Amino acid sequence: MKGRLLALAWALAAGEASACSYITQTQLSFEVNSSALDRSHVIKLAKWLDRSYAKFSMYKRASIEVGASDAVPHKAKALAEQRAANAARALRILMKTELPITTVARGYRSSLNGLGDSNDFASLQLYPDVEGLKLPDCNPVPIPGFKR
Repeated sequence: MKGRLLALAWALAAGEASACSYITQTQLSFEVNSSALDRSHVIKLAKWLDRSYAKFSMYKRASIEVGASDAVPHKAKALAEQRAANAARALRILMKTELPITTVARGYRSSLNGLGDSNDFASLQLYPDVEGLKLPDCNPVPIPGFKR
């Protein structure tokens, strides 16, 4: 009996924990005080885009979140904005079609976050055209107050 209850508990927990997302993502790390994308960055982006287009043929939009660190907050913010511009430029050149790209640039005083990860990064996401590709709805249960 205990075994069946335990199995049922695991099954319910697994069902609640499962999630669905079609977003593809990659990250780039920047050298301290640099906004340059080097050859390895470009190669990584190109390979990521190839894998992404193999997975989904149509995307609706892209987003880029970028961080930069400097003891002076306005210098960190300016560096993050330059990194965002460079990452967006590279993405536009490498993508198969033109997509709207939103960017968020954040400046940090420390080079490491609370988890010990670098604050000198770019996180890039592609959002597939769920309707155009006729992908299953990841949120079949309506969320009160949320309109699509």
